[in-house]
Amino acid sequence: MRTFDAGSRPVAPEGIVTPEAIVLELETAGVASRVLAGLIDLLVQFGLLLAGLLLFAMVGAMVEITSDSAQQTVAAILVALVLLGYPVLLETIWRGRTIGKRALGLRAVTVEGTPITLRHATLRMMGGLVDRFAPPGGITGTLLVLGTRRHQRVGDLIAGTVVVRDPERTPLPQALWFPVPHAYEAYAATIDPTRLTSDQYTLLRAFVLRARELTNDARFSIAGHLADRTAVHLGHVRPPQVHPETFLLCVIARYQRRNFPTYQPAAWQAR
Repeated sequence: MRTFDAGSRPVAPEGIVTPEAIVLELETAGVASRVLAGLIDLLVQFGLLLAGLLLFAMVGAMVEITSDSAQQTVAAILVALVLLGYPVLLETIWRGRTIGKRALGLRAVTVEGTPITLRHATLRMMGGLVDRFAPPGGITGTLLVLGTRRHQRVGDLIAGTVVVRDPERTPLPQALWFPVPHAYEAYAATIDPTRLTSDQYTLLRAFVLRARELTNDARFSIAGHLADRTAVHLGHVRPPQVHPETFLLCVIARYQRRNFPTYQPAAWQAR
């Protein structure tokens, strides 16, 4: 969640905005945990490949397959199945996890925070080939994880995914669907949130949820500053009688409803 430093400036977090315009501030996986998970998967793949080759050798001895070309063909097929099929199959069945990710408590999800599908897993695998084998061998993926905001490698960027700490092991923050403030329904309808970006929405939501933790002076100052900047950005003139925090609540509620009009929350919650 966004916080505020001593100078009352917003500090950006790492987070995911769900299809309901709810921010899930999941911790993205860093280089060390991803490398270790990858090494575990590599060992598993090596074991599967070795087992497959031994099995083929036993079967080949029984049926007397001695042709070098046949052996090379089968070996190539086994390598392709293990190298390409392992991550796709497991990430599809285990909803973004492989054996290595599961051991490290990691999971791949879409940038919207939803489980990945076969398409995502396939694109991640294809990008993973670039990460691992593009010269100088594995450095490409590492540099991208270090250099991108959400620690994404080539496969993540292609598939639109991100690797996070497994939500099943890390309690998620409470999801909130904001109602329009009472008696401000007609006023809120005059606000057009089209220009509001997901990052701006995240900032406004974070302030509303953290406002009670601030001193009265800081709270009033930040609310006024955010309300003024948001109104200018949206091309909206906020009436003087509308409190800055009320205006921000109206903007948040309108943003959620405009971007996700078909979403039906089980129960509206507000603070």
